[in-house]
Amino acid sequence: MTPPRNGRGHPVPHAVLREVRAVTARARSALGDDPGPDVPDDFPAAEGALAELAERIGELAAAGRGGAVLGLFIEVSDVRERLRQARLDLRVRVHAQVQEALTRLQDARSVVRLAECVPEAVCRLGFDRALYSEIRESVWVPQSCTVLGDPAWAAEILRIGRAESPVLDRTVVETEAVRRRRALLVTDAQREARGLACLVEAARLESYVVAPVVGDDGVLGLVHADRYVQGRQVDEFDREVFGAFAQGLGIAFRRTLLVERLQSLRTEVGRFTMNIADAMDRILDSDHPAAPVIGDPVVPPPGPVPARSFVESALTPRQLEVLRLMGEGRTNAAIATRLTISEDTAKSHVKQILRKLGAANRAEAVSLFLRTQQGRAAPEPA
Repeated sequence: MTPPRNGRGHPVPHAVLREVRAVTARARSALGDDPGPDVPDDFPAAEGALAELAERIGELAAAGRGGAVLGLFIEVSDVRERLRQARLDLRVRVHAQVQEALTRLQDARSVVRLAECVPEAVCRLGFDRALYSEIRESVWVPQSCTVLGDPAWAAEILRIGRAESPVLDRTVVETEAVRRRRALLVTDAQREARGLACLVEAARLESYVVAPVVGDDGVLGLVHADRYVQGRQVDEFDREVFGAFAQGLGIAFRRTLLVERLQSLRTEVGRFTMNIADAMDRILDSDHPAAPVIGDPVVPPPGPVPARSFVESALTPRQLEVLRLMGEGRTNAAIATRLTISEDTAKSHVKQILRKLGAANRAEAVSLFLRTQQGRAAPEPA
């Protein structure tokens, strides 16, 4: 069943509305007016009715009937103040809902998932229908939709929108939202010639709000929302709230895009690091000597060892320290303690020394080192 279309905006809380209606009836009776139609239950109409009564009571007071209407004027003023406070409370509550809805969206770990969650988040703000769409090279492409209580209708709106995928040009009001980068209010979509025809027809739009979602590279998409199921129009307050939500949504999209890029970069770096580690392990653990390349150690020639042997040329100063301690018979743990390094680092140095010297084991490496020392100690020929 199609809901009535005579609702106007945010309804006044029941307790305050009863006070508004009661004081309005008393004031009309005191003024000699016909009671007339009941006061509508939205804020603008209720505030307008009370403002009109206060003005008429003021005119009576100015005409010399102040004593008769003073009490009534105080009553109307008091109810107007409570109505104003109720509207402020609504504003605070709805803005808190905006923050809560945006916080919930932080759980989305991908842009695709975030786009899926947007309509549901919008409906937490008091709307009952919401649609998120992307803009791809000026083409409008709907992505996700929620109609409270009617998922089949939401799916139909998406199907029609995707089949049409109209271009956003100057003939549609959504283009103005993109150009101005702000939320817009459409009060009568059925008469607005610049609306997206396929969306207006599929969703039976009457009054709605639309806002752009802005990313680092421009406008990413659009969000539409209305109160069709409630039978109410959206108003300027809805536009304000919706605009604040859309701004936060743009930040959420930028954050999620950044997280996706960082995750992709971390994966690539991890893969690259693993490839390097695997290659080094294959080289170090190989039992077969690799083909000589620039920087490989030179196998010592037979005979006397020169003053600066290939051992000193092949090893770094730190590796020479480790080799000297190996020559003293120290274990890896003792070497680590002596040089204030970890045992794993000491093992790595030993492994590098054996590889560079072409030694099969520690004893052979120490033997080469001792030969170097003996060669240095031998007297030079006359």
